[in-house]
Amino acid sequence: MDRRLALAALVALPLLAALAAALPPPAGAAVALGAYWALLALAVLRADRDVTAALLTARRPSRLTVALLALPVLAWGFVTLRLLGRVPLPPHLLLAAALAALLHATLEELFWRGLLLPRATARAAAGALGLYWIAHLAWLLAAAPPTGLPPAVALLAPLALGGAWTAARLETGTLGAGLMAHAGLALFVFAGTLARTAAP
Repeated sequence: MDRRLALAALVALPLLAALAAALPPPAGAAVALGAYWALLALAVLRADRDVTAALLTARRPSRLTVALLALPVLAWGFVTLRLLGRVPLPPHLLLAAALAALLHATLEELFWRGLLLPRATARAAAGALGLYWIAHLAWLLAAAPPTGLPPAVALLAPLALGGAWTAARLETGTLGAGLMAHAGLALFVFAGTLARTAAP
């Protein structure tokens, strides 16, 4: 694991959490998320472009890993589509959710399972997954986004999902499969959050 980037993440996490908690929702969450993306983008832009391009290659993992990647997307997609049937979003918000999902998934995969893991060993991947989970716990506790999940499930979901995406990284050596699953899930998460925020 890249210790320099890991240390930078540990320093930034409490600052981002404090930023999210300092402003009223949903402004705090939006500002903190924008700052988070900016920091991830800075790390990605400073990295070797050939390395990041190679990481983004898509390679098919095993059937078991494909199932682990696909099932959360299908399940959360079903829940979100039912919600959107009751609280429809205008097209421009759906487009915003799709673009945000693609940006979010790409930056997170490149940082947490790419740049942080120049050598994707099981030990390094476990450390990176732990940091990823801590980052999302801090986000959930500080920003309190309306996920619609029971608290215990919401707290464990980043660990389980990150574990599936990490497994794909270890198995294929690249980020493509995990990124596609991450982006699909993020689309439904962002769209669902917008719908819950807009609901009376």
